[in-house]
Amino acid sequence: MTQNKNKSKPAKISRSEFIVKGGVLAGSTVLLPTLVLGQECDLTTDDIMGPYFVEDAPIRTVIAHPDEPGQRLYISGRILQNDCETPISGAMLEVWQANDAGCYSINLECTTGNPENDEYNLRGKMFSNTNGQYAFETILPGNYASRPMHIHIKITTPDGEILVSQIYFDSDPLCDTDPWCQDAGERILALQEDSSGLQGQLDIVMNSTLSGIIPGDVNLDGVVNVQDIVLAVGIILGNVQPDDFQMYAADLNQDTEIDILDIVLMVSQILGGRRSSQQLQGGHLIIENDNVRITTNGEVAGIQLFTKGNFRIKNHNLPGNWKLHHDNNIILIYNLDGGKGISGKLFDYEGDLEIVSNIITGWDAQRLSADVNPNPEEFHLSEPYPNPFNPAVNINFIQQKTNVVNIGVFDVKGRELTVLFDGLMPRGKSGFTWNAAIYPTGIYFIKARSGNQVQVKKVQLLK
Repeated sequence: MTQNKNKSKPAKISRSEFIVKGGVLAGSTVLLPTLVLGQECDLTTDDIMGPYFVEDAPIRTVIAHPDEPGQRLYISGRILQNDCETPISGAMLEVWQANDAGCYSINLECTTGNPENDEYNLRGKMFSNTNGQYAFETILPGNYASRPMHIHIKITTPDGEILVSQIYFDSDPLCDTDPWCQDAGERILALQEDSSGLQGQLDIVMNSTLSGIIPGDVNLDGVVNVQDIVLAVGIILGNVQPDDFQMYAADLNQDTEIDILDIVLMVSQILGGRRSSQQLQGGHLIIENDNVRITTNGEVAGIQLFTKGNFRIKNHNLPGNWKLHHDNNIILIYNLDGGKGISGKLFDYEGDLEIVSNIITGWDAQRLSADVNPNPEEFHLSEPYPNPFNPAVNINFIQQKTNVVNIGVFDVKGRELTVLFDGLMPRGKSGFTWNAAIYPTGIYFIKARSGNQVQVKKVQLLK
């Protein structure tokens, strides 16, 4: 059987939308329409798997390197329930194909293509979004032996329904002599060409009545709650080995990484969309006297520290609405109830601690990194905010000992326009504001000198 030719087609997806359409749309909800009883619908037909499938292809929607030889091809569509209407979210689509010379990576020694020597060249794994949409970018595969050009697909729904099939193209004359292609029906795509390459569309109808996965529902029980946060924390710390569908549910921002950003989005979702009027602009982490402190510009909602060293956290100084977890050289700190943010000492520790890298984020779940100052003798000029600005910009300055400090503003030619501070500054945090109402639109530099050390920050005035 083939798909119902009278069902509606999805809107064409442009090249710029592929990454977005190929993943979950943050903050969206799963549609749950009612199945129309008695409605007839043709399922997408299966096809041979062939010998070239491999497990564990990377999650990506662009499976062909930009320099991969061949004509660029963009495939999009929807994955639907057996009523041909209701989308399935979180369905896993695995794709593999030959290069334009008819050679498969991993299984064969290909002498052409593969500019980056990608082990999984022309292979990828992706998930349908909350509207059932999928999309991927590749190249038109080549023929080999007597087989027509084709792309292999394997779809697995969250409830375990599996379809193995192939996509063909109506421009290929070898289809007339291939029995699998002859019976492919709507899996034989009529391609359209535009400035970006060839475009093809295919809706895939599964024998399933499951609407799919709710983003954030990591334990797949149909609701998003604190149990899902606990499971996501375990994934980040390396104590939980998730399956593909749990990874999909936990990766709320669809960046293929499970981290503090996803935890914050999950908490915000549970709280009904927590938002702060104090947008996080940046921050500074200070390691001193066996404790870790943080100062931020704006309200922080979550922190993830990647650490080295043999150390133990003795106690933390977090309010009751904050949680701290530590395992496998990762420290997670996050707000659980949307209450007030944190500033100052985070925790005390004993032993040897080094913060290798970090992620800090506000309730908008934007990825930021705090500057780390393990040396109490150093000073720090924080990132100015807002930036770009009009007409005033705020500057915070932190130093660990009293010292003579000069803070000035310079134009792109190196001319000093004004002095914000010049004198003896005590240890700790100081704030300054530069009002640039009299200056034209352009790039300027904030330059701070403490002793023999200098730091410079670039700001942009937009009028």
